Amino acid sequence: MIPFLLLFVALSSLLGCLGALVAGSLLPFISASALLLALGGAFFLARMFKLELETPALGKRVTILYALVLVGIYFHSVFLFFEKGDFYWIQNPFNLGDMAFHWNVINYLAKGAHFWPENPIYAGYRFKYPFGMDFFNSLFANLGVGMATHLPLVTLGMLLLVFGVLHACGGPLLVFAVFFSGGVFNIFSNPSWDPNQLQEALDFKNLFLTVLLTQRGVLYALPAGVFLYRALQKAFSGAWKPGLPEKLALGLIWGALGFFHLHSFFFLSLFFGVLILYKRELKTWLPALIVAAGTGLPFVINALWPEAGTMSLVHWNPRGWNRAEGVGYFSYWLQNLGVWILAVGSCAVIFYRQKKWDRLLPTALALILFVLFSHLILAPWAWDNIKLLLWCYVLALMACEDVLWNKRSEIFKSLLFVGLCLPGLCFFLSALPVFYRGASWISQRELNRAAVALKGQDVNEGLVVAPHWEHPALILGYKLYMGYPGHVWSHGYNYVEREERINRLYDGQAEAVAELPQNLVHLVYWGPLERRPEKTPPPGLQKISEALSHDLYRIELKK
Repeated sequence: MIPFLLLFVALSSLLGCLGALVAGSLLPFISASALLLALGGAFFLARMFKLELETPALGKRVTILYALVLVGIYFHSVFLFFEKGDFYWIQNPFNLGDMAFHWNVINYLAKGAHFWPENPIYAGYRFKYPFGMDFFNSLFANLGVGMATHLPLVTLGMLLLVFGVLHACGGPLLVFAVFFSGGVFNIFSNPSWDPNQLQEALDFKNLFLTVLLTQRGVLYALPAGVFLYRALQKAFSGAWKPGLPEKLALGLIWGALGFFHLHSFFFLSLFFGVLILYKRELKTWLPALIVAAGTGLPFVINALWPEAGTMSLVHWNPRGWNRAEGVGYFSYWLQNLGVWILAVGSCAVIFYRQKKWDRLLPTALALILFVLFSHLILAPWAWDNIKLLLWCYVLALMACEDVLWNKRSEIFKSLLFVGLCLPGLCFFLSALPVFYRGASWISQRELNRAAVALKGQDVNEGLVVAPHWEHPALILGYKLYMGYPGHVWSHGYNYVEREERINRLYDGQAEAVAELPQNLVHLVYWGPLERRPEKTPPPGLQKISEALSHDLYRIELKK
């Protein structure tokens, strides 16, 4: 079942993307064909898998905690966003900024974006973001399925897949370490026992709430990476001998990471490559490597190919990850990942003394890469390196599972759970609907008015709006001259000049329209977020539609 589901998601998105490239945009025929062909291809390849994953027996306490995890998965999927009064609300407050961007991408692709698409939040530039998971959702949106149906259901299905893979490949240790992850109680800098403030000052928060539910590519990347690592472990130990179809399927799952989550593709390729070379099995795994490279490298090239006006995403941070000035180096890591560092470091010493090199290498490699990517930041925002650090966290635990969990007494497991997972469990509980009622997002009335004003407009025409994280035009999926600055900055664009130009436009300056690049911008939005006291649209704009306080203008062609 696990290989089938991973292959279905990967093949659907890859085939749909290929079809959209050939046709020039995503069409309903392409969406339906991609889903059907992926269904058949995944079923055929999954039947070839002979890999057996031993699922551990569950005691009463583990069963109760598993039930709690499933409750959290259900509520955070069903209430991913929901209606209350006139507003859409979001259950997970960490998703407030990200949700609008994902709606934008899904709607933009589903409504006929030209392929390869331009960046929908920064017109005129290639879309470099790994949008595989959003593209998977866009297949359903393109077929007429509503966002309120396909987005929660896909989220629920993928989170159940994450849970199933973590259990099958790592047992309770891995399930708890992800869903109940989080730094040590926040008692060092800001003492509090309020569940909503337990980890306020920490960077390593709950991975379920801050990564899985916000960075949608991880919904595929996490189960794919964990399954690939377990498959390699089984093959290296001699417990499983993969045939050619299995290697090709694993290569496809691996390569699709380039489309779904580029950081994971980069990290796992490095990690797996070292292990394969160490085991001297390059020839054995060559078919998988060829498929992975052939599938993933085009997306890597697209993301890394330089463009004028972009900033370097790579920089060195001597302070370490997201540590602020004035915060002690060792106390920072103690609060965030102290128990994990102590546990994994102790296992590395044990493996060295016992000369268990096959266990020592992945454990030591995870620690080395953890130190490296705590300082080598591959994103404008240092915290975003969690996309790399989470793999150090997960893979090290998988390498140490026998020492830390499988061969330990119930007392030892309980103590480890308290140190590693209890703070995150409190954080997990505090986000459930019984304790937290969600955060208000956007007015349905304003969203409906924007939909009326923009009705019939091509999403490929550049649209100027006031940059805001919950702008209706962003959520509806239109290509923006410039979206929310936080999103744009995280994509590595130097947006200062565009932002100043937009400010002059909405200040009503007469020359502002002439400054807009005619090859990128065709429409100007003038709604509640754009209106300023005693400011009117400057000359050069022709009103083409309106919906109460929402007006849409077309830029008059320059003679």
